[in-house]
Amino acid sequence: KRARSDSMILCTFNKNTRQLIMTSFLRDLYVEIPGYQNNRINSAYAAGGMALLDDTLKENFGLHIDGNVEVDFNQFSQIVDLLGGVEIELRQDEADLINDETGSALSAGTQKLNGDQALCYARIRKLDADGDFSRPSRQRKVMSALLDAYSSASLPTVLSLMNKVLPMITTDMSTLQLLGYAVELFPMLSEAQFVSQRVPADGMYSNTSIDGMSVLVADMEATREMLASTLLGTG
Repeated sequence: KRARSDSMILCTFNKNTRQLIMTSFLRDLYVEIPGYQNNRINSAYAAGGMALLDDTLKENFGLHIDGNVEVDFNQFSQIVDLLGGVEIELRQDEADLINDETGSALSAGTQKLNGDQALCYARIRKLDADGDFSRPSRQRKVMSALLDAYSSASLPTVLSLMNKVLPMITTDMSTLQLLGYAVELFPMLSEAQFVSQRVPADGMYSNTSIDGMSVLVADMEATREMLASTLLGTG
């Protein structure tokens, strides 16, 4: 069932710089939504699915999105388990919260998280003073750790895993497209640099209230320049 998107991460691979860039768009970012009233960016998916979210990113940031992959919470957990879990460096308060939520016995340090534990970690937002700013950072850490774990795997292994993962996701790309991306980009992954960022970035937004909503209003010109620099490798 479609609702407001809980997490939005743009994954970009720059073949010239060998950078894999993950850009989180915070849920409370206030933007123009084509055909609708201005609102938080996560309402775009609720109103018009992948297509409207893509149009919103293009309208506000000049970004062309080649394709979308969607997972729900249950699928996220299943995929992490299928991939053998994920190693994450935990603080003690993070471990305590995951233990309370999942009945685990984790402690501070590098821990192998199963799907349910990884989902709980990725959704933590009340342990830090910046709340929803730290949450997408954790989500990118999970994705980076999963990619890093398989960066030295063989291409046949990765393609076999993809065939198992594909039934668990919703996408507007064909299986042929996805496998084509894997064949083209996976050999470059072992030497890729992982870059993590978010929109809005520090110093490029203000907190305000609009129509009773607490929202983030980005400096759109500065944000577009930042994205052009990081995604195109011109910075």
